[in-house]
Amino acid sequence: MSKDIRLMAEARDKNLTTALKLSERFYDMSVDVMSGLRDLKDCMYNQELPGLDPEAIKEQQAELAGFKKELEKARELVGECRQIGHDLSNVCGQSGAIEIQKQMEDLSHMTDEVNDKIRDRGDELRGAFQHADHFKKLVDIFQQHSNSQLIQSINSWLPQAEHQLALMKQPSPDPNTLQRQIEELKMSIE
Repeated sequence: MSKDIRLMAEARDKNLTTALKLSERFYDMSVDVMSGLRDLKDCMYNQELPGLDPEAIKEQQAELAGFKKELEKARELVGECRQIGHDLSNVCGQSGAIEIQKQMEDLSHMTDEVNDKIRDRGDELRGAFQHADHFKKLVDIFQQHSNSQLIQSINSWLPQAEHQLALMKQPSPDPNTLQRQIEELKMSIE
């Protein structure tokens, strides 16, 4: 009987030692991954607004690509945590498994938040790049046209616009008169 007790105690000791090692690995890894994800999330929230020219936006997109790589590394570590958590759940029982599941859900939620923020930033930068590129093309077209033609057309239009604006009365406090004045202004602009 003492031999059976000793064998059972040794088996229990072995199970507890295994559980301790797995729990330390799981805890350390999950804390590190969560910390990394929080740092990445903070970096995403602290990004500057998209640049005004295509080159600045390209730099920001390159920086975003680095963040995507960091997220992929974090996802791999989350997968490792999940495997360690699964092994630990098998050793520690139902009450421990609930805590492990909660920790894994927190990691998954944080990973999804960071992924969403990176996706939104990518969309924001793509839109800004399209607008900046379009603006640059318009500037190039503007610069290709003769500046003297442009100045002549502005000089012929500007005195007429000034004269029309000078003839207009001050805005009226009466809503009906004000509405008529707005219509007159619209007609003069066209």
